[in-house]
Amino acid sequence: MWIAITRKTTRGDVIQPEEHLAREEALKMYTAWGAHLQHAENDRGSVEIGKLGDFVAIDRDYLTCPEDDIRKIEPLITIVGGRVVYKR
Repeated sequence: MWIAITRKTTRGDVIQPEEHLAREEALKMYTAWGAHLQHAENDRGSVEIGKLGDFVAIDRDYLTCPEDDIRKIEPLITIVGGRVVYKR
């Protein structure tokens, strides 16, 4: 997501900055748009009643943290199928 938003390489070079995504678009790319590509938008990809509830809680606010901190985001807990599969 960090690369899609900043268009930076790990060395700090910026490549085609005009093709960057907004944070919300990058999040949709990994959630709703990914579910759509799998033809699974009826049961995953967004938080709605009746959809699968797998999720991850992260250590900072993805939408407001400094752009360069996005790549440093760490998971705190991951829940899949109602079970904790990772907890820091």
